[in-house]
Amino acid sequence: MSKRIFLVFWLLLATFYCSSSVAQQPARPKGVNPSPSPSAKTAEVIAATNEILDEVSKMRGLKILKPVKSGIKSRSEIEQEVIHNFEESFKPEEIDTINKNLIAYGLVSKDFKYRDFMVKLMTEQVAGFYRPKSKELFLADWNELGQQRTIMAHELVHALQDQHFDLRRFESWPRGDGDREAAIHALIEGDATGLMYNYLLKPVNSDITKFPSISSLSEMAMAQEEKEGQKVLMSAPAAIRESLIFPYIYGADFVQALVKKRGWDGVSRAFTDLPQSTEQIIHFEKYSAREAPVKIKLSDISSLLGAGWKRIDADVNGEFGYYLILSQFIDKQTARKAAAGWGGDQSTLYENTTKGQLLLAHLSTWDTAAEAADFFKAYVDRIIKRYPEATERKLSSPNERSFATPEGETYMQLREKSVLIIEGLPAEHTKELENILNALWKQ
Repeated sequence: MSKRIFLVFWLLLATFYCSSSVAQQPARPKGVNPSPSPSAKTAEVIAATNEILDEVSKMRGLKILKPVKSGIKSRSEIEQEVIHNFEESFKPEEIDTINKNLIAYGLVSKDFKYRDFMVKLMTEQVAGFYRPKSKELFLADWNELGQQRTIMAHELVHALQDQHFDLRRFESWPRGDGDREAAIHALIEGDATGLMYNYLLKPVNSDITKFPSISSLSEMAMAQEEKEGQKVLMSAPAAIRESLIFPYIYGADFVQALVKKRGWDGVSRAFTDLPQSTEQIIHFEKYSAREAPVKIKLSDISSLLGAGWKRIDADVNGEFGYYLILSQFIDKQTARKAAAGWGGDQSTLYENTTKGQLLLAHLSTWDTAAEAADFFKAYVDRIIKRYPEATERKLSSPNERSFATPEGETYMQLREKSVLIIEGLPAEHTKELENILNALWKQ
């Protein structure tokens, strides 16, 4: 799964939490003008920004190093800027590769258009944004300021993060390290979400350390948003929707665990001692134990596949990525358990542009042989559910499975703590299977 399935965090405001902030606002007195002039509203936004920034700074323990510029923009202005930033962040070929990865794993339909969907999603979700490049916060001019104070608290944490930890260093993350980038995004959004809840809880003298888990609060807020018109997000393919939500849900629990153990200073130190994987985000104890992922680098098998084949992507699925891949076709509880023993992986995508074919090759390593066997079994079940018409080829070893599917041959092999999977191998290339397997196992 490509890292770029995760929406770049600084492009959008966290509109998931609008309902929480709205619920806190008193009703407008009768006779009050609901639509102040643009200049008056800008002045209100600037005043609120300074007030909330000061409060958030004290709560988070990060000094204000410089004022945060703020203002309002119309819906069309915000939509145009968000789309411009999205297209500036991703080259057309990168967007195309994301789309092909999603299709190859069976996470979207073959006619799915990733760019079109993301543009539609962003223009629905947009309510404003913090822009690290210019250090500015813009809010939507069509929402009442009182309804945006909680969102402002969230986004102003990002402004403080930017001042102290330089968020722009994460804008051009190296390709091929997507699972770690997703983990860092979870730290960034979890920090802002956790502090935002403290901002909400302060009037009742409570904070996030008083709750066993704050992810349930986030899930409740998002469920409310589903009722209140977030139709595009809630209609998104499951893998995309859960990827977008991951930094907020899992990131919030990760930061909550950090605060309980090390205080907010511990969260600040995490921006230097960065999480290495989504596994560390999901299992805080693995971050504490510094359980680093195993690095895997697969050989390029383009020459073995023959004329017209080219490797177009290589990335890390990670624990969360494999959970998404499995849960698309098997139940979530089984998928979560099967992904939990993840130790490291690399997933590569090949394309034959002449014939319009895609091929996946991914090798994963697991913490124990038993956990590798659990993943192997779960992935077999996934293949059977994805391709009910598939024909299984009988092999002599229980640690090898092969299926003829409409997308080509799927071949799986379990060796001790590692699992190698090839999906979409054309029938005419099965004679090269042994050479391909040998090349991939050698890495």
